[in-house]
Amino acid sequence: MKEQIVAATDENSGKRIDIANALSIVRPQLGDRAGVALYRLLRLVALEDIIGRGAGATAYVAGKKLGQNLGITKLEDFLALCQAISIGVVQVPVLTPNRIYVDVYECVTCSGMQPVGRTLCQFEAGLVAGVVQAITGKVTKAKEMTCIGGLGHDSCGVEVLM
Repeated sequence: MKEQIVAATDENSGKRIDIANALSIVRPQLGDRAGVALYRLLRLVALEDIIGRGAGATAYVAGKKLGQNLGITKLEDFLALCQAISIGVVQVPVLTPNRIYVDVYECVTCSGMQPVGRTLCQFEAGLVAGVVQAITGKVTKAKEMTCIGGLGHDSCGVEVLM
């Protein structure tokens, strides 16, 4: 069961995300609370196997819709929520009227995984875009620029443009 079940191959990288990699959870501050492994298996293995390349776009849209509908009106409230539900250790190093950059350390989706050659955290990018849109009232678009488990970076970095 360990390495015999794999997700769909990403057509750009040719690499697969297998169960062992999805379950490699390294979150020194947050631990491996119940639900992280299940979330990863659903998001990175099952959805990619079913939807294929569209899984990332689906996760982004789901995150953005969720972010828009959380009722959050202040960035501080969003950061508190991220800590409360253990999305990751979130920092905002860039905050301008037209651009926000968010770093997610210990990302729930990918921290601890071996790099697979592509970004993985579209849900988080969508969530950030949705919250920023709800707070600012401006249309947003986010893109994951760095990724821990996808590309081997120290954080999953999300750039939000308004």
